[in-house]
Amino acid sequence: MKISILTPSYNSGKYLKRAIDSVINQGFKNYEYIIADGNSTDNTKDIVKNYSFINFISEPDHGQSDAMNKAFARSTGDIIVYLNADDEFLPNAFENIISAFKANPDTDMVVGDLLFKTETETLRRVPSHQYNKILLYWLNLFPNNPVSYFYKRKVQETIGKFPIDEHYAMDMWFLLKAYKNFKITKINEILGIFHSDGANKTATIDAGYHLHKTAKAHLKDDNPIMTPYFYSKLFINRFLKK
Repeated sequence: MKISILTPSYNSGKYLKRAIDSVINQGFKNYEYIIADGNSTDNTKDIVKNYSFINFISEPDHGQSDAMNKAFARSTGDIIVYLNADDEFLPNAFENIISAFKANPDTDMVVGDLLFKTETETLRRVPSHQYNKILLYWLNLFPNNPVSYFYKRKVQETIGKFPIDEHYAMDMWFLLKAYKNFKITKINEILGIFHSDGANKTATIDAGYHLHKTAKAHLKDDNPIMTPYFYSKLFINRFLKK
């Protein structure tokens, strides 16, 4: 099975070498690496020049979702994973994923654990692999970084393009559809590190607002008759948790 690693990037030169090296250090041979860059003005292009195997596109885009769509359109792999430019894989992640798909040939997505690393602490996060639990994302640590999940190509082909007007919760938008309609397998391996240094996008937005809005919209589309009941539960659980 061939793995496509897809990285959206914009002025991420301070992190990018770490991400690229974490792919190389897998020691895995059957992969392609595509970086879709939004015409960065920092040292991104100079860094990528040192890696001839990378399929690199750098041009103006409409944000992260647009870059992710461009990268997927260029990909040819059987298995898809997105690696944000400021994150990294841990050793043997690819081997663990391929082993999981081979052991579970009917599964569509494999979800592992990840490390959430800030400047002061490192925490292991164990995401849920059940649809009804990731709806309660603030309680169940939904796979909140794509370094922790890999999926078969047909999953994204079926769900379609990431909405380019949503740059803050497109992962939640995608996961709710994937968890609802495809078979998910959970493994107990730590696949990568989700870095948060206080300056990256995740740390500088109101993530809760965007996730809540996305969950609400998903429920409205998924089951409009039952949405008022389900969403009242979401609302109550969210604010009781505070």
